[in-house]
Amino acid sequence: MGALVFLVGVPALLWIVGGAPVRRLPTWPQVVTWFDEPSGRFTPEVLTGAAIWMLWLFWAACALLLTAELLAVLTRWRIPALRLPAPLHRLVFGLAGTAAIAVTSVGPLNTGEDGDRSAAVVASADSTGVIPRQAVARGPALIHVADTRYVYTVERHDTLSKIAKEWLGDAKRWPEICRLNKHRHFPQVGGTLRDCSLIYPGWELRLPADARPPNGATPATPRAAPTPPPVTAAPSASPSAAPDSPSPTVPPATTEQEAAAIPSSTPTATPSPPESTSPTRPATPTPTASASPSTSPGISDTQSPTVATDEHGVQLSPSNWLPWSLAAAISAAAVLVWAQRRRRYTGEPAAHPLTQLPPPVRHLRRAVTRNPELPNPNNTEPPALVPDLAPLPPGGTGIVGNGAHAAARATLVAVLASGGPHHPDARGEVIIDAATLETLLGPNTTALRPWPRLHVTDSVDDALTVIEAKLLHRSRILDEHALTDLDTLRQHAPDEEALPPTMLITETPPAGARMRTKTALALGGDLHVSALLLGEWAYGATVEVSPDGHTTLVSGQAAEPLPPRLPVLEPDPAIHILTTLREAQTGEPPAVASPALPVTVVPLHANRTDTEPADQPAPVTTQSAPAVTGKAQLRVLGQPHIDNITQPGRPLRAKALELAVFLACHPDGVTTREIGEYLEPDARISQADQRVHTNASNLRHVLGRAGTAETKNAYLIKTTGRYRLDPATIDVDVWTLRDLLRAAAIATGQRRRELLTAACDLYTAPLAEGQEYEWLQPHRETVRRWGTEAHLLLADDLLDTDPQAASDLLTKAIDLDRYNETLYTRAMHARHALGDADGIRTLQRALAKALADLDAEPQESTITQANQLCRSLATQ
Repeated sequence: MGALVFLVGVPALLWIVGGAPVRRLPTWPQVVTWFDEPSGRFTPEVLTGAAIWMLWLFWAACALLLTAELLAVLTRWRIPALRLPAPLHRLVFGLAGTAAIAVTSVGPLNTGEDGDRSAAVVASADSTGVIPRQAVARGPALIHVADTRYVYTVERHDTLSKIAKEWLGDAKRWPEICRLNKHRHFPQVGGTLRDCSLIYPGWELRLPADARPPNGATPATPRAAPTPPPVTAAPSASPSAAPDSPSPTVPPATTEQEAAAIPSSTPTATPSPPESTSPTRPATPTPTASASPSTSPGISDTQSPTVATDEHGVQLSPSNWLPWSLAAAISAAAVLVWAQRRRRYTGEPAAHPLTQLPPPVRHLRRAVTRNPELPNPNNTEPPALVPDLAPLPPGGTGIVGNGAHAAARATLVAVLASGGPHHPDARGEVIIDAATLETLLGPNTTALRPWPRLHVTDSVDDALTVIEAKLLHRSRILDEHALTDLDTLRQHAPDEEALPPTMLITETPPAGARMRTKTALALGGDLHVSALLLGEWAYGATVEVSPDGHTTLVSGQAAEPLPPRLPVLEPDPAIHILTTLREAQTGEPPAVASPALPVTVVPLHANRTDTEPADQPAPVTTQSAPAVTGKAQLRVLGQPHIDNITQPGRPLRAKALELAVFLACHPDGVTTREIGEYLEPDARISQADQRVHTNASNLRHVLGRAGTAETKNAYLIKTTGRYRLDPATIDVDVWTLRDLLRAAAIATGQRRRELLTAACDLYTAPLAEGQEYEWLQPHRETVRRWGTEAHLLLADDLLDTDPQAASDLLTKAIDLDRYNETLYTRAMHARHALGDADGIRTLQRALAKALADLDAEPQESTITQANQLCRSLATQ
């Protein structure tokens, strides 16, 4: 529409206002008269005609440029740029460069600090002192494939199609390279890739994981490890990253098709000093190109810049890739972990410390949450066993190559992540010998035992014995029903016991056991028994796996087509994920924490048992939600909102509301960088900081509409670089709950009961109910534990004097935390005090139904206690 208005509307308007431009051209006699009579040269008619012609010429030039751009967009063909002759070009741009130095430099060029500052510009000048701004014909660039960088020489008029043809085998795959590098900033040489038709020497381009370097490709020299900066709480982006805008010193380029080679002489910007580290949170180091020994390659505690997603799966790092179905299963297991921890909690924080999920699990959950094509990531039901989870064909498959062990680790994860509480026939099991398990995961496998779905044997012979026992058991069940395969059995006898898929993972058996293995796998084809053998397998298919998971059939023939890519995992991420899966399925915490696993959670506040000095008692209120005159009321228990907004103004942003909940969980305040790290993890540092300031301003404005404080910058204050909510001008309900529990911990008698009653009345919903912020879960579970503990303590006080009130209180607590088994056992005691045997049985059935969602059953002690209480009432 704009182009049409400019190309048609503007000339029509000029025609209407000035008439036909041809009629305003002077005749030859008028030209002669104009030169002979000076007094008649600048008449109004002459000036008007000249102005109209200038407008027509200006429109014609702009129309030509616009038409050329439209033609380039539609046909990918670009008009070559007109260039001045070389001597004139050097003269013009030399004068421009000299003027730029004169304007931007301060003080003498060769003395003091200012001289050093100007040297970055002068150093790029040639021997004549003229800054070379004209594009050179070629220059080196870097191409990043998996974990290796290669030197690539960018030629003038080079194209991404050429790179795709040489490195990917298909020139039409250049859009994939474009998507991987779009909007990336290159601080070493300056500039940002905005237009895939323009690339510059010195940039580092990422290629898809299946790229293959052509013959003669030269690996780049590894970068020297930079000197680590002072530890700061910085987000995952590099602190040297400049704002998302190209350098003004990069000259315009003229190219054909997708690429052009133009150097950039822009010096790297010096990063600004980061903000101070929060004393309440362990500092998060900025991820670097090389992984530290204590963490898995390419994975850090924050969102790593190497984590990427596409339509096929999640790339945690160049050597860690999982398909979407497996990522969704692990995300569902993370939800089950939090539910299992709620089930285990007994009201004693020291006995059940709250720990954070491992970084790989959080990265996968974040990716699944942001993929709209996947099911609800908060669903506790993992997907059943599908080809994407364990994509190997039935029977035995040998795997060789540099990625064989990584593929075996990922297959181990895939089988154990399959199925769920409502798909018992899909809950795959793994049989593996101890030597192979140690080869794949290292010696730190204690945290994985015991695990009913992971059978670890002493040797390969013992593993084959277990396989043969399972084959015999399944064959007998099929004989009883006169059937030949398990799929038909599930259709005709759905109530038969679960017979999940079983996979043997081991080294290729020695010569004396190969025929035994072949026979077992041949019989297990219809019985859902298969094997993954590390090494060549002469009686089946042998697949070569690359470090990034791509497969090539080496020998044999598979019963089903092999997938082009298998999931791959390094040892540390595999152990972290397996530990999470085990806790989700068994409900038991690991006996030994995984190595280098960050288990600290950002504390909501100091431990409530840290009592204050006697001469400084904590402020306490006996009401559930006290109204403080003049204070803004922030409510984060339940749906987060701000009460009593009476003044008109701008609405509250969604991110500003998230900021309010985040600051409510950090009463001591948080630095701008830390807020950006948690609330804006994918933005650049400068962008994240700006968004934090914008959201803070919006939050302060809305809180001001709900309060009456007249102090400047009230409600939300910033001191020593830290944002925090001002307790003098804002009232937060979760802080009130904190104060009530702190005071109740040291109170006695009636005062203690009043404080606990106020806490129970206040906690009526989870923290930030309905919101699924990525950072929220540990804080939500912490507050949930406060509410559960308050109800348990008050019920104990009421049980002897008012059992009905204790029973009602525990019923409310069960509605708030239906998986906590301790609440059910205390409620059974209250029903026993009331003489309600049916109520005890009802609680027992409700507990069994709730735990069925977790594929768990009530503990033996709970069942025994319920039976004893019922028998006690029956004998009375």
